[in-house]
Amino acid sequence: MFRYAAYLLAPSLRLVGMLLSVLSIAMLLPIGMAWLYDEPTLDRFVTAAAITLASGLFLMVSMRRARRELEARDGFLLVTLTWFVCVVFSAIPLYLTLPQLSIGQIFFEAMSCLTTTGATVISGLDDLPLSINYWRCELSWLGGMGILVLGVAILPFLGVGGVQAFRAESTTLFKDTKLTPRIADTAKALYSLYLILSIVCALAYRWAGMNWDEAVMFMFTTVSLAGTAPYDESIGFFASHAIEYVAVVFMVISGFNFLLHFTAWRQKSLMAYITDIESLGWVASIVFGTTFVFTILAYNDFYPNLRLCFERALFNTVSILSTTGYATDDYAVWPNNIGILLLLGGMIATCAGSTGGGIKISRFLIAVKVAFLNLKRLNRPRAYLPLRLGHMEISSELADNIFTFLMLYCMVVFFATLVLLLDGNDIVTAFSAVLACITNVGPALGNVGPAQNYAYCSEIFLWTCSACMFLGRLELIAVFAVFSPSFWRI
Repeated sequence: MFRYAAYLLAPSLRLVGMLLSVLSIAMLLPIGMAWLYDEPTLDRFVTAAAITLASGLFLMVSMRRARRELEARDGFLLVTLTWFVCVVFSAIPLYLTLPQLSIGQIFFEAMSCLTTTGATVISGLDDLPLSINYWRCELSWLGGMGILVLGVAILPFLGVGGVQAFRAESTTLFKDTKLTPRIADTAKALYSLYLILSIVCALAYRWAGMNWDEAVMFMFTTVSLAGTAPYDESIGFFASHAIEYVAVVFMVISGFNFLLHFTAWRQKSLMAYITDIESLGWVASIVFGTTFVFTILAYNDFYPNLRLCFERALFNTVSILSTTGYATDDYAVWPNNIGILLLLGGMIATCAGSTGGGIKISRFLIAVKVAFLNLKRLNRPRAYLPLRLGHMEISSELADNIFTFLMLYCMVVFFATLVLLLDGNDIVTAFSAVLACITNVGPALGNVGPAQNYAYCSEIFLWTCSACMFLGRLELIAVFAVFSPSFWRI
């Protein structure tokens, strides 16, 4: 049994070592900022980078002989192990530079950044050393890079990701039955696109009025749909319509499937978006959501004029539906329970293969289709009624995987909410916090709304929400598969 566990772990640990080495290199950015601005955090970031690099090299050297080809079972372990270990090591700089925070708060902050959730336990973000804010934002950007390969290359290969629902015949850019070439080839294409989008976003923010440091930090957390901000007031700190419109444009772009971006760029045509059902659903959700929120705000005269109603409706709707979590206003006090409705919308609004969180439009559409198809079968039990969405037939295996995912999703939301209620929180705070964390939105309602943060939450609250972020980001099934007893049986 022990030998078999070692056989399973060895290749994944070698790759974990490689990723830790990359993570240590990523720490050069905050190290550079600390050196440039003569901040007292310099030696602590250097220490964290040294620890991370040493750990990575140790794993790479000790597991250098573990070079078998990764298969489906290894994929589940690889996804879960690498993400968790990277969260732990990315928390080291925060632990060394923010001694006033507890272990639970440090872990929550690192998990929030790397899973692109954007929730925070830190008050007084404006006064933090620039190097710390750079690290928080860079972690979100790195998390977005990991999410792209996770959602487009790894999870569909394992039968978990939602992206294969509409591209079952061309799930990735490069077809291969083995996992390793699939990751490498897909990563190169997606990261090139991600980098180009990031550069354009940073330039747009600079044009809109941010300084270069602000433009880079907000670029990190916009294209990754993280919403992590270096200011307590989030992007509302600037009170700039131009900056808000730039953010909206790039949040919308990042909410699309990145495979479609690549296809559109390669074909020099927008037809890839127009003919994709999920993309049309993403656009429709933005249009409907913005119109709905604008109508309620205007009807209640919540803002002085219609233009302000529209701008607030557009920005905050796109921010929540894309699971970014930027805020210009406290939508928790908006009339007619708009806040909770937007959070529910954020569960399903983004596309598979994007950097957004939640259930994804593809899964939602297929689940609805299955429900109506089963109702038809009650009246016509002997009829052949294939499950179709558009022109594509959905396999029963894929439908089963989606319903398994939805069932696990509901179970996690229920039990996590129950834990937070038993911890003494009110129902609005408990339910909205779980929803905001598992969908990777970040800000919730109640005591953890956009005008507050998670700084005063209990350790139980923080660890529960950290688990929700982790499960939601890794699409649940991958994590549950690793922790099932059958996974470790020979």
